[in-house]
Amino acid sequence: MNRLVFLLLSGVMLFAGRVGEVQKTPVKTSFEKTPGEVLEDYVQAIGGAEKINQIKTLILVMEATVQGMDVEMSTIRDMEGMRMMQQIVMQGNVVQKTVVRDNEGYMSAMGQVQNLTADQLETLKTNIYAFPELHYERMGFTMTMGENEEINGEEAHTVLVTNGEGMKSKEYYSVANGLKLKMMTDIAGDVEFMDYKEIEGILFPMKINISNPMIPVPLETRLIDIQINAALDDSMFE
Repeated sequence: MNRLVFLLLSGVMLFAGRVGEVQKTPVKTSFEKTPGEVLEDYVQAIGGAEKINQIKTLILVMEATVQGMDVEMSTIRDMEGMRMMQQIVMQGNVVQKTVVRDNEGYMSAMGQVQNLTADQLETLKTNIYAFPELHYERMGFTMTMGENEEINGEEAHTVLVTNGEGMKSKEYYSVANGLKLKMMTDIAGDVEFMDYKEIEGILFPMKINISNPMIPVPLETRLIDIQINAALDDSMFE
């Protein structure tokens, strides 16, 4: 169960843009697009950099069912204070919690508390941002284009991303509308984004599916609450 909880935390807290109900416009094929252009299209598709940069705090709450048990996963992001809290609650009990603040952090699970290493801290700090794709270049990520692939019947650009700690991921963006359809990482497995809605001018996925060899069946999570620019108390990050 510890490993399953870790997979939940690693995979579900990664958010991207929406798919659907977006006007399709002509785009270049992959060999004509650079990674930067693909990300620019994505940022524009979900609402634009100006609108995204107006998000100062973000609270997301998701739910899922794991082995017959209800699971709630919440993330609190404070972009101005560069702090974050993520936690997983099963049957009313907090089974995993991660906090990043003041350039430090810890993870607690099953009663055990462990301080984050420098590498873990740098990786998790990326998730403080509501949409980290907007900051890839500034954070020193390297990106290259891969071959176009089909994701759930839709053609997608493939962007190969490596962060500053050497962690690699594949990210798939719709050729038709620029929006992120899927990402693949060694830790989280395959993460698909779908059933999206507009919240205060920004597009969020309402459903995220995770497939990983460590999970017997694909995990379906549902976004049940979004709060943008809500006031945050310091006690949320203790």
